[in-house]
Amino acid sequence: MTINYTNTIPEIKRAYALFRRKYAVPRMLLMTLLFGAAFIFGVDFIIKNPTGYTGYLLCGVSLAMSASLWSRPYLAQKRLVRTIETMGDERYTARFFGDRIEIDTEIVTGGEETEVVAITQHGVQTVENPEVLEEAEAQIAATKPETSVIGLTTEELYSAEDEEIFCLFVNKALIYIFPKRCMTEEQVVQLKKYFTEKAI
Repeated sequence: MTINYTNTIPEIKRAYALFRRKYAVPRMLLMTLLFGAAFIFGVDFIIKNPTGYTGYLLCGVSLAMSASLWSRPYLAQKRLVRTIETMGDERYTARFFGDRIEIDTEIVTGGEETEVVAITQHGVQTVENPEVLEEAEAQIAATKPETSVIGLTTEELYSAEDEEIFCLFVNKALIYIFPKRCMTEEQVVQLKKYFTEKAI
Protein backbone atom coordinates (compact mmCIF):
# COMPACT_ATOMS: atom_id res chain seq x y z
CA MET A 1 0.00 0.00 0.00
CA THR A 2 1.24 3.51 -0.87
CA ILE A 3 -0.05 6.79 0.59
CA ASN A 4 0.82 10.28 -0.67
CA TYR A 5 0.19 13.00 1.89
CA THR A 6 1.10 16.30 3.52
CA ASN A 7 0.87 17.42 7.16
CA THR A 8 -0.86 20.57 8.39
CA ILE A 9 -0.08 22.46 11.61
CA PRO A 10 -3.39 21.36 13.27
CA GLU A 11 -2.56 17.74 12.42
CA ILE A 12 0.92 18.12 13.90
CA LYS A 13 -0.64 19.51 17.09
CA ARG A 14 -3.07 16.59 17.26
CA ALA A 15 -0.22 14.11 16.80
CA TYR A 16 1.84 15.80 19.50
CA ALA A 17 -1.17 15.59 21.86
CA LEU A 18 -1.49 11.85 21.18
CA PHE A 19 2.25 11.43 21.72
CA ARG A 20 2.10 13.35 25.00
CA ARG A 21 -0.87 11.29 26.20
CA LYS A 22 0.95 8.03 25.47
CA TYR A 23 4.44 8.81 26.78
CA ALA A 24 4.48 11.98 28.86
CA VAL A 25 1.23 12.05 30.84
CA PRO A 26 1.78 8.81 32.85
CA ARG A 27 5.19 10.05 33.99
CA MET A 28 3.81 13.53 34.66
CA LEU A 29 1.04 12.11 36.86
CA LEU A 30 3.56 10.10 38.88
CA MET A 31 5.81 13.12 39.35
CA THR A 32 2.79 15.26 40.31
CA LEU A 33 1.92 12.75 43.05
CA LEU A 34 5.48 13.00 44.38
CA PHE A 35 5.39 16.80 44.32
CA GLY A 36 1.97 16.66 46.00
CA ALA A 37 3.41 14.51 48.79
CA ALA A 38 6.27 17.01 49.19
CA PHE A 39 3.70 19.83 49.39
CA ILE A 40 1.79 17.99 52.14
CA PHE A 41 5.02 17.51 54.08
CA GLY A 42 5.68 21.21 53.65
CA VAL A 43 2.25 22.11 55.04
CA ASP A 44 2.89 19.77 57.97
CA PHE A 45 6.21 21.54 58.65
CA ILE A 46 4.45 24.93 58.56
CA ILE A 47 1.75 23.77 61.01
CA LYS A 48 4.35 22.40 63.42
CA ASN A 49 6.76 25.31 63.08
CA PRO A 50 5.15 28.44 61.50
CA THR A 51 8.31 30.51 61.97
CA GLY A 52 10.62 28.02 60.22
CA TYR A 53 11.42 28.33 56.52
CA THR A 54 11.66 24.60 55.68
CA GLY A 55 7.91 24.10 55.18
CA TYR A 56 7.52 27.23 53.05
CA LEU A 57 10.52 26.24 50.94
CA LEU A 58 9.17 22.72 50.44
CA CYS A 59 5.75 24.02 49.42
CA GLY A 60 7.20 26.62 47.07
CA VAL A 61 9.57 24.20 45.35
CA SER A 62 6.90 21.51 44.93
CA LEU A 63 4.43 24.00 43.40
CA ALA A 64 7.09 25.45 41.08
CA MET A 65 8.20 21.99 39.94
CA SER A 66 4.59 20.92 39.28
CA ALA A 67 3.93 24.06 37.23
CA SER A 68 7.14 23.52 35.24
CA LEU A 69 6.32 19.86 34.69
CA TRP A 70 2.91 20.57 33.16
CA SER A 71 3.90 23.66 31.17
CA ARG A 72 7.01 22.14 29.55
CA PRO A 73 5.16 19.97 26.96
CA TYR A 74 3.06 22.92 25.78
CA LEU A 75 6.13 25.14 25.43
CA ALA A 76 7.89 22.34 23.52
CA GLN A 77 4.88 22.07 21.19
CA LYS A 78 4.97 25.82 20.51
CA ARG A 79 8.68 25.66 19.68
CA LEU A 80 8.06 22.66 17.40
CA VAL A 81 5.25 24.43 15.53
CA ARG A 82 7.35 27.61 15.13
CA THR A 83 10.21 25.56 13.71
CA ILE A 84 7.94 23.73 11.25
CA GLU A 85 6.34 27.00 10.10
CA THR A 86 9.76 28.36 9.08
CA MET A 87 10.51 25.29 6.96
CA GLY A 88 9.30 24.76 3.41
CA ASP A 89 6.25 22.67 2.64
CA GLU A 90 6.90 18.96 2.54
CA ARG A 91 5.14 16.15 0.71
CA TYR A 92 5.50 12.54 1.77
CA THR A 93 5.07 9.15 0.19
CA ALA A 94 4.70 6.23 2.59
CA ARG A 95 5.00 2.64 1.42
CA PHE A 96 3.99 -0.19 3.75
CA PHE A 97 5.69 -3.57 3.39
CA GLY A 98 5.59 -6.77 5.41
CA ASP A 99 8.83 -6.04 7.28
CA ARG A 100 9.27 -2.27 6.97
CA ILE A 101 7.76 1.12 6.21
CA GLU A 102 9.51 3.49 3.79
CA ILE A 103 8.78 7.22 3.83
CA ASP A 104 10.08 9.59 1.14
CA THR A 105 10.19 13.33 1.83
CA GLU A 106 9.93 15.90 -0.93
CA ILE A 107 10.61 19.54 -0.02
CA VAL A 108 8.35 21.77 -2.08
CA THR A 109 9.73 25.16 -3.05
CA GLY A 110 7.74 28.18 -4.12
CA GLY A 111 6.02 28.29 -7.49
CA GLU A 112 8.31 30.97 -8.96
CA GLU A 113 11.06 29.92 -11.35
CA THR A 114 14.54 29.85 -9.90
CA GLU A 115 17.93 29.45 -11.47
CA VAL A 116 20.18 26.81 -9.94
CA VAL A 117 23.68 28.13 -9.42
CA ALA A 118 26.94 26.80 -8.01
CA ILE A 119 29.41 28.77 -5.92
CA THR A 120 32.96 28.06 -7.06
CA GLN A 121 36.38 29.68 -6.73
CA HIS A 122 35.54 31.62 -9.92
CA GLY A 123 32.34 33.06 -8.41
CA VAL A 124 28.65 32.19 -8.84
CA GLN A 125 27.97 30.32 -12.07
CA THR A 126 24.87 28.76 -13.55
CA VAL A 127 24.63 24.99 -13.91
CA GLU A 128 24.53 25.40 -17.70
CA ASN A 129 28.26 25.99 -17.51
CA PRO A 130 29.75 22.51 -18.14
CA GLU A 131 32.68 23.26 -15.84
CA VAL A 132 30.44 23.52 -12.77
CA LEU A 133 27.54 21.23 -13.74
CA GLU A 134 28.94 18.24 -11.88
CA GLU A 135 29.68 20.29 -8.77
CA ALA A 136 26.17 21.79 -8.77
CA GLU A 137 24.54 18.38 -9.12
CA ALA A 138 26.58 17.15 -6.16
CA GLN A 139 25.41 20.13 -4.07
CA ILE A 140 21.77 19.48 -4.98
CA ALA A 141 22.09 15.77 -4.21
CA ALA A 142 23.63 16.56 -0.83
CA THR A 143 20.54 18.57 0.21
CA LYS A 144 18.01 16.00 -0.99
CA PRO A 145 16.37 14.16 1.93
CA GLU A 146 16.91 10.44 2.06
CA THR A 147 14.20 7.84 2.41
CA SER A 148 13.36 6.98 6.01
CA VAL A 149 13.16 3.23 6.57
CA ILE A 150 11.36 1.96 9.66
CA GLY A 151 12.07 -1.71 10.40
CA LEU A 152 9.07 -3.37 12.00
CA THR A 153 11.23 -5.83 13.93
CA THR A 154 14.10 -3.51 14.85
CA GLU A 155 12.24 -0.44 16.11
CA GLU A 156 10.03 0.19 19.12
CA LEU A 157 6.75 1.15 17.46
CA TYR A 158 3.35 2.29 18.68
CA SER A 159 0.43 3.54 16.62
CA ALA A 160 -2.44 5.79 17.65
CA GLU A 161 -5.52 7.03 15.85
CA ASP A 162 -8.19 9.67 16.23
CA GLU A 163 -10.94 10.81 13.88
CA GLU A 164 -8.52 12.73 11.61
CA ILE A 165 -5.10 11.07 11.72
CA PHE A 166 -3.07 7.92 12.24
CA CYS A 167 0.21 8.36 14.13
CA LEU A 168 3.24 6.12 14.27
CA PHE A 169 5.60 6.69 17.20
CA VAL A 170 9.12 5.31 16.72
CA ASN A 171 11.41 4.65 19.69
CA LYS A 172 9.51 7.19 21.82
CA ALA A 173 11.24 9.94 19.85
CA LEU A 174 9.85 10.25 16.30
CA ILE A 175 6.30 10.92 15.16
CA TYR A 176 5.01 10.08 11.69
CA ILE A 177 1.56 11.46 10.85
CA PHE A 178 -0.74 9.90 8.24
CA PRO A 179 -3.81 12.18 7.74
CA LYS A 180 -7.03 10.48 6.78
CA ARG A 181 -7.99 13.42 4.54
CA CYS A 182 -5.25 12.22 2.12
CA MET A 183 -6.56 8.65 2.04
CA THR A 184 -9.48 6.87 0.46
CA GLU A 185 -11.88 5.01 2.74
CA GLU A 186 -10.26 1.79 1.57
CA GLN A 187 -6.79 3.04 2.54
CA VAL A 188 -8.04 4.05 6.00
CA VAL A 189 -9.33 0.51 6.52
CA GLN A 190 -6.12 -1.01 5.11
CA LEU A 191 -3.86 1.09 7.35
CA LYS A 192 -5.90 0.26 10.43
CA LYS A 193 -5.68 -3.43 9.51
CA TYR A 194 -1.92 -3.11 8.83
CA PHE A 195 -1.18 -1.68 12.29
CA THR A 196 -3.43 -4.31 13.91
CA GLU A 197 -1.86 -7.24 12.05
CA LYS A 198 1.67 -6.00 12.83
CA ALA A 199 0.72 -5.51 16.50
CA ILE A 200 1.82 -1.89 16.36
